[in-house]
Amino acid sequence: MTKDDIVGVYRGVSEETVRKDGTVESGSARNSQIIYTADGYMGVVSTRADRKPVGDPGPRMDLNMLDPATRAETAANVVAYAGRFEVKDGSVYHHIEMALNPSLVGQTRSRRIHLDGDDLTLTTVPGPDGSFGRIRWRRVR
Repeated sequence: MTKDDIVGVYRGVSEETVRKDGTVESGSARNSQIIYTADGYMGVVSTRADRKPVGDPGPRMDLNMLDPATRAETAANVVAYAGRFEVKDGSVYHHIEMALNPSLVGQTRSRRIHLDGDDLTLTTVPGPDGSFGRIRWRRVR
């Protein structure tokens, strides 16, 4: 598999955690999108599907007009990062250059790839407890 195989825009279908014993736990409903470009860049945004509007931001695109508690609640459970990517040995490597969580900047996160037509499944490396995450995406046409 090459990076050209996964280039495109995908919307999230499902997220789940697979425990060491094989049991599967479904994640919360999410609104997610991941983009892989032909020139090697990627970006992902994933939010809980049940987030509520927080008022008219006017011309602003950020959350700075909110009080600190509302801003924190609105940003909770949001995953957003971007950077370069590469594909090798059946995995995609996200080289994170910017992120909502500043601790991710400079890190590389790998995901195993399974591609079946327009369906992309990304699987995380197992954690210390043996569980791993699995995210299913569908290419937008």
